[in-house]
Amino acid sequence: MKHMFVVGKYTLESLTNGMYSSPLDLYREYIQNAVDSIDDAVRSGLVDKKNSRIDISVNTENASISIKDNGCGICKENAERLLVDIGNSKKSRSLSRGFRGIGRLAGLGYCDSLSFITTAQGEAEKTIITFDAKQLKKLLIPGTNDDDSIYDVIDAVVSKKVAPEKTTAHYFEVVLDGVSHQNALTDYEILKNYLTQNIPLPFHPDFKWGKTVISKIDLAGYKIPEYNVFLTHNGNVEQVYKPYRDIIVSDRVKKLDDNIHDIQIKVLGNKDAPLAVMWYASTNFYGTIIDSNVKGLRIRQGNILIGDNTTCSQFFKEERFNGWVIGEIYIINNGLIANSRRDNFEQNEFYFQLADEIKECAALITKELRKLSYDRSLSNEKKAIVQAETIDDVNALCVEDMDFACEVDEYTLMNSGDGELEAENDFINKLSLILGQKHKQTKYTAININTKLTVEQRKVLERVFDLICQEYSDADAQAFINTIANKF
Repeated sequence: MKHMFVVGKYTLESLTNGMYSSPLDLYREYIQNAVDSIDDAVRSGLVDKKNSRIDISVNTENASISIKDNGCGICKENAERLLVDIGNSKKSRSLSRGFRGIGRLAGLGYCDSLSFITTAQGEAEKTIITFDAKQLKKLLIPGTNDDDSIYDVIDAVVSKKVAPEKTTAHYFEVVLDGVSHQNALTDYEILKNYLTQNIPLPFHPDFKWGKTVISKIDLAGYKIPEYNVFLTHNGNVEQVYKPYRDIIVSDRVKKLDDNIHDIQIKVLGNKDAPLAVMWYASTNFYGTIIDSNVKGLRIRQGNILIGDNTTCSQFFKEERFNGWVIGEIYIINNGLIANSRRDNFEQNEFYFQLADEIKECAALITKELRKLSYDRSLSNEKKAIVQAETIDDVNALCVEDMDFACEVDEYTLMNSGDGELEAENDFINKLSLILGQKHKQTKYTAININTKLTVEQRKVLERVFDLICQEYSDADAQAFINTIANKF
């Protein structure tokens, strides 16, 4: 095809406001680029990992945001090409978290001006590339120069300048000016909660089990990438950590303090070519975890969150049980590719294999938490019924006399905690099934073992077999019964 096609200017809307599920995702995109730059600097010996840092500065009075790292930076020769080109990243997908070359546009829809300021070691100048986001919004109003291409718009809103800088400096900084307060981008609590969950942070020093997670993950062959991130909000500086702590508050009704007893590690996939390494905390599993910042298994790639705390719910047979668990799944196979929105993965063979592996782990966790709920909440008779497979397994309990089935009245049940409610519901469901089996029982084994028969069919066959037994010898009757039963 020789047609010289044109990329329309409205593509920019899809690559900015339309690309991400939340305005806060711009922090993730810029920090993702920052950690890639730090990794490059560490590999080249420019920076020691412990001295690397990412600084996020928010000034609500000036309506400004800055995200700065002390990684390699970009030399002035390449700065304009790398920062203005769209979808033309030269990053290696195996080494970098970001590789599509569109993440740097994430802030365009939420400010009046977006600037990239950078320099590389040994250069006496810094390069400043500025996108006039306010002008961009005007150019993207429908009916305004609709024939303009994306190239025309970029040419109209992008400017470049250079300024003196120390030759020892090396950094990359993103600056958003004229930030809208409507998107909560400068709200301290909202921002901190977002950062603690989404970006590649170390565990908090107060989370003593964090060291156990790190050491066990190390033994499984994976090193968790962590970065020093500092948040300055209106002049107040603090280092940011993951939100996990040793005490977890669980159960929506009782709000019980729960303790971690151990850390479980699972390697997902083939040992020779693993897909991911997972950790989760063994607790008392009292119920739904109250703090949404820690509840749920989280999938992370390069220690950056993929999706949110509900992404793994789909892998549990009963989705709510994901909310009873804390843990993380670290992706280590390059065949798993995060989609552009980073809310899931490209649907390929590696993803489907990962899904199957997580489902198996979810089933084991569900079995574990249910057992704990039963042990706390149910009598021995009730536990026997929950664990029963057929009516024969509970015959010794005299199923006809189920007084113990009424130990919990409706009011008590509705006001019980998550664990007790779950255990009682399971008991009632299994009891209903067992009693249904009892209702279907006849004195003829040939009928009872055929699960396809309806209750009416069982009654008819039972009457027929009664008549056969009355008219024929035991041996002949049994032969007739087996022949008839086999036809069904």
